[in-house]
Amino acid sequence: MITLRVPNSLNFMKNFLVSFTFFFLPLLLFDWGFNGLQIGILMSMFTLVSLFSSFPIGVINDRLSIKYVIITGMLLESVFFAGLYLFRDFLLILPFFVAGALGGNMVDTSIRSLTFKVLGSEKKGRKLGIYQLASSGGFGAGIVLGGFLLYAYNFSGVMLISAAAFLVMAFVSYIITESKAEKFPLSDYKSIILKKSTGIFLLPLFLFGIHWGAEHTSYALFLRQDFGLDLISLGLYMGIPIVILGFTSLMIGKRIDSGGSHKKSFFIGLILSGAGHIMMVFPPVTLSFAFRVLHEIGDAMAAVCYNLSFSKIFKVERISGETGAAYTIITFGAVLGALIFGPLGYAYGFMWPLVISGVLSIVAFLILFSLRKKVDF
Repeated sequence: MITLRVPNSLNFMKNFLVSFTFFFLPLLLFDWGFNGLQIGILMSMFTLVSLFSSFPIGVINDRLSIKYVIITGMLLESVFFAGLYLFRDFLLILPFFVAGALGGNMVDTSIRSLTFKVLGSEKKGRKLGIYQLASSGGFGAGIVLGGFLLYAYNFSGVMLISAAAFLVMAFVSYIITESKAEKFPLSDYKSIILKKSTGIFLLPLFLFGIHWGAEHTSYALFLRQDFGLDLISLGLYMGIPIVILGFTSLMIGKRIDSGGSHKKSFFIGLILSGAGHIMMVFPPVTLSFAFRVLHEIGDAMAAVCYNLSFSKIFKVERISGETGAAYTIITFGAVLGALIFGPLGYAYGFMWPLVISGVLSIVAFLILFSLRKKVDF
C-alpha cells in the first residue's frame, strides 16, 4: 500500500539538502570570477535540462519505474556536489551542473508522479497542500540552515556534506513501493496535451515560470549587492518566506476542499506573486522582506491550484507523462528567464530581472482571466 508519507518525506529531504547551497550558487560563481553569461548558462542548466527531460522521465514513470528513477537521481545529485567540491573551472563544472540538473529533475518529477498516482479523489486540496508544504518546508529550512553552514564551514565543506548525504538518500530510496505500471501507446499523450483549452491554460503558466529564471540568476546577488546582506541574513531572508509558502499551501488546499474556488485562488495568487516580486526591490530591507512574503504566498496559491487543475485534467494512468509535458512548458519559461536575466542583471542592475518577471506574472493573470470562459481548469 503506497501512502503519501514516503514521497512527502523524500520531497522534504531532497529539497532540504539541495537548498543548503542552491540559492547561494550565484554568489559562489560570482566570487570564482565567472561573468553574468557564464552564471546564466550554469544556473539555466537546472531548467534547461528539465525542459528536455521532464516528459521522458514522466513516460518512464508511467510505463516502467518510479523507484529506480529516484535512486538514479539521488546518485546524480551526489555526483554534482562532489564535482563542485573538486573543480573551479567553467568548462569542468558544466557537466556536473548537467548531472545535477538531470538528477534533481528525475527526483522531482518522480516524486510528483508518485504523489499524483496515489492522490485519490477526496481531499485533493489538503493533500496537494501537504505536498507543497513538504517541498517548500524543505527548501526554506535548508536555506536558513545553509546560510549558517556556509558562514561556518564555507562552500567546500557544505558541498562535501551534501554529496555524502545524497549518497545515503539513494540507499534510503529503496523503501519506495512501486506504483502499477501501465501499457499504452505513446500517441495517447497527444489527446490532452494538444487540446486547445489545455494550451490556453499553459500559456500563462509559461509566463509565470519566467520569474523562477530571474530568481535563479539574480535573487541572491540582488540581496547582497543592493541590501548588503551576509550569508546568514541571506538565508533568513530567503528561507523564512518559503516556509511560509508551505504553510500557506496547506491552508489554501484545505480552503478549496471546503468549497473555496480554486480558480479565484489561482487568479489572486498570480497577482500577489507578481506584485510582491516587483515591490521587494525597494528598501528598507524590512519592507522588501514583507513583499517577499507576499510573493511567496502568491506562489503558494498558484502552485496548489495549477497542480489541482492538473489532477483534474489529466488521466491517472498517464498523469506522469502529461504533467511532465505541462511542467516542460513552465520550465521553458524559467530557462528563458535565466538566459535573459543573467546578463541583464549584470548590465543594468540585479533589481530589474525581479521587476520585469513580476510584471510578466501579472500579465499571465490578465491573459488567463480574459480567456477564463475558454479554459476548463
